Amino acid sequence: MNKVWLVARQEFRQTVATKAFWIGLLAFPVIICLAVAVPFLMEGARDARRYAVVDHSGWVLAEIDRFIYAEDLLGLAEDIHDLHGQDRRAYDRLPEVLRAFGAAWRERGESRRPALVTALSDEVTESIPVFVAERGMDLRRWWREVTAEDLDRLGLELSRLRFDRVQAPETADTVAALNEEIRAGQLFAYFVIGPDPVGDGEGSEYVSNNLTDRDLRNWFVGHVEHRVRQVRLQREGILPEVAEWVQASVSFEERRVGDAGEVEEVATRDKVRQWAPPVFSYLLWIAVFTSAQMLLTSTIEEKSVRIMEILVSSLSPAELLAGKVIGVAGAGMIVVGSWTLCALAGMLVLTHVVGSAAQGLVQVAADPYFLVAFAVYFCLGYLLYAAYLVGLGSLCTSLKESQNLMWPAMIPMLVALMSMPHVGKDPNGTLARVLSFIPPLTPFVMMNRSAGPPPLWEYAATTVVLVLSVWLAIFGAARLFRVGILATGSRPSVRDVLGWLLKD
Repeated sequence: MNKVWLVARQEFRQTVATKAFWIGLLAFPVIICLAVAVPFLMEGARDARRYAVVDHSGWVLAEIDRFIYAEDLLGLAEDIHDLHGQDRRAYDRLPEVLRAFGAAWRERGESRRPALVTALSDEVTESIPVFVAERGMDLRRWWREVTAEDLDRLGLELSRLRFDRVQAPETADTVAALNEEIRAGQLFAYFVIGPDPVGDGEGSEYVSNNLTDRDLRNWFVGHVEHRVRQVRLQREGILPEVAEWVQASVSFEERRVGDAGEVEEVATRDKVRQWAPPVFSYLLWIAVFTSAQMLLTSTIEEKSVRIMEILVSSLSPAELLAGKVIGVAGAGMIVVGSWTLCALAGMLVLTHVVGSAAQGLVQVAADPYFLVAFAVYFCLGYLLYAAYLVGLGSLCTSLKESQNLMWPAMIPMLVALMSMPHVGKDPNGTLARVLSFIPPLTPFVMMNRSAGPPPLWEYAATTVVLVLSVWLAIFGAARLFRVGILATGSRPSVRDVLGWLLKD
């Protein structure tokens, strides 16, 4: 046993001393951080979408401008309210007209606040509140003249600047001029509003060469549809509240049956538990593949430089195999442990940023039952694939040769990867249960089924099946390893491999 531990320690040291190990160790946290941060950075760095509108109706565009103004007022009110309560220095940097608007907003109850926005969106009259009469026009002037740099300095945002409307050129052929601006990259898109959007709605168009970014289209068309719908209701004499009641959907509140058989409210933790297992299944897949791949690479490299011949003179092939598997497993556990700690740290940070959803994920990840399942299936899954790959490595003299023999391991792993969404949707279905008892798929499928969760006897049965499969894989790998590490020349045939496996 001392020889096994000596090989394991040496294999561990060699593995952790490589650049590939540290790249793999750091790559996952970096990729996750980039995956989270890049979308926010790209959204913040994105230029305003410049667009124009050709309004043949004569009234829709003016109404949409009023709606956009009202939308921005609602967002400003919430931002100003938050600054007033959380950051008084930032609040004091706001222009006086914004502080006055924030004060007027706070003075009104929840039910009266929409009326303030409505009044500020319409023409100022003497019949509306004092702030509207005295400061309303100043607020509208500020809204029209403020720049993106001003908003960044104040920590505010306006949809008017995120989607920047420019004046359509007044030429003999306005559409041709707009087309040329789009071709030149000066304009993102333009809208054409038909002469009768309330009636037949014909003649309306959205023109853009960017067919993937639909934020501008959805935003503007949503405003148009809302206003047109209001006008149609007015023409038919239908009150807005009646139309809202007719269109209101039936709300079904989510409930679940608890362990005691009673119906209880679905908590955030319950929702998180449904999609957390697939995340851990992907982590398990990456970890098993990475760790086993390191073992394959190490075996082939040592065989190619004839180190194996020296080692087998001092210890048996079985001892050498066991030592290599244990050593690389230790390195793999460092990688997985580091990834897990980074993930938990990230979730703890998210708990303070996004609240209950991240907290629910932390609770699920810290569940002993969940962690035990992850540890058991990771260890057994690693041993299963490690046994196959170390046997494969002993048959090859180069990584290029191994590529043609890796498909028996890669196909099950790809099947497991592709089955994850389907298993997650029906963790206790027939397909999930059948796949659970196919040894190469068992670690990934059972980890994914934790959302169910499956009955305890299935955990026990699949663990037994996996243990037996691991024993058979190690037994077969030891036979291949015993012959393959000393074999040179051409790659052995399938008949040769089967003969080595069946030979006593």
